[in-house]
Amino acid sequence: MRSLRPVATAVGLYLLLRSFSLEVMAMLEAQAHVRAPGRPVYPDGSINNQWRSFTSVLDALVSWDGRWYAKIAGSGLGGPVGAIDADGVPYQLRLAFFPLYPWLARPLTFLPFVSPVAACLVVSFVAAVAAAWGIYLVGRHVRDHRTGLILVALWAVAPAAMTQNGAYTESLFTALAAWALYAVLEQRWILAGLLAGVSGLSRPTAVALIGTVGLAALIAAISRKGGWRPYAAMLLAPAGLLAYFAFAAARLGGFSRYTELHQNTFGARWDSGRNTWGMVSDILFGVDDDNAAQPIRVLSVLILAGFIVLLGLLAFHAPWQLTVFAAAMLILSAGTSTHISMIGRHLLPAFPVLLVPAVVLARARDRDLMIVLGALALLSGWYAGWLPFISGQAI
Repeated sequence: MRSLRPVATAVGLYLLLRSFSLEVMAMLEAQAHVRAPGRPVYPDGSINNQWRSFTSVLDALVSWDGRWYAKIAGSGLGGPVGAIDADGVPYQLRLAFFPLYPWLARPLTFLPFVSPVAACLVVSFVAAVAAAWGIYLVGRHVRDHRTGLILVALWAVAPAAMTQNGAYTESLFTALAAWALYAVLEQRWILAGLLAGVSGLSRPTAVALIGTVGLAALIAAISRKGGWRPYAAMLLAPAGLLAYFAFAAARLGGFSRYTELHQNTFGARWDSGRNTWGMVSDILFGVDDDNAAQPIRVLSVLILAGFIVLLGLLAFHAPWQLTVFAAAMLILSAGTSTHISMIGRHLLPAFPVLLVPAVVLARARDRDLMIVLGALALLSGWYAGWLPFISGQAI
């Protein structure tokens, strides 16, 4: 039990900071509702992308991807290709969303009084706690107990941290990534391979984790460390992702149909960063008012710039495996054609970059540290409220 006390402290700190940020978010929403009741403020990400007014924090936490995951958790991947569900939405569109998260939520929906939305939020809560645990272990392994605690705290107050508590895959994937990276650092190759393999069922950016685990295992195998286990890790790591690609391609009649589904319906495609650079350059040079004149998009560019700076510093202060994972997450996030306002959410699982400020803050006095974390939690809650309720941008 004594060995769990540091973990309990880390998880408790995480929950405290997230609760504070969500309360700030709720206060911002309530104040905005008083000033402009009934005003449509954000599209909900459904197939019809309906605009919604100030309703509640919960409504924002289950919008966009959350509405799709709740649908899948409630009724599974659904009927045959070409058929439509009760809402008039083609079943094949569900295949664009990786199944692990709604699969974990679906069994809970069979319990009395548990809705698909509630089931998804329960999975997110448990996954967030597991992620905080794993992040703490990584920080402690790299430095010490205090650094591990601060690393967890910084992840809790990241700009897009609201998605940790919503019906999104960020917490689940971060948990799998944190524990897999910890297993790599501890040279527990079978566990690392299994977790990377499972992560391939959670979201496409699992490629970053799969590649990191595979590369680390390959180097261990070449160095003749770990016996047969690194070879097993290399085989296990891509298994989940390849299995789901095969399943979706079989359902749709080919892998090209699967990629077309992403591109034609949701606008997600690999464009080598052209869309991201276009929006960033518009903001930097002020040539497009639609981008340059919106504060939330400027903030998103600042988040991206800050991440790049931290990544450069991380390379000199952490094991290379953590740097490779964070760099791969950056490449995948910036290289895919998505809206710039989503960059904070897409980079949220790349927690290793927070080791840089965590090491710096570990030297601060407790009183100063509390002030800094409290201020960051306040700003995180403000950003979480501003993004959907004021800016109207997608999360």
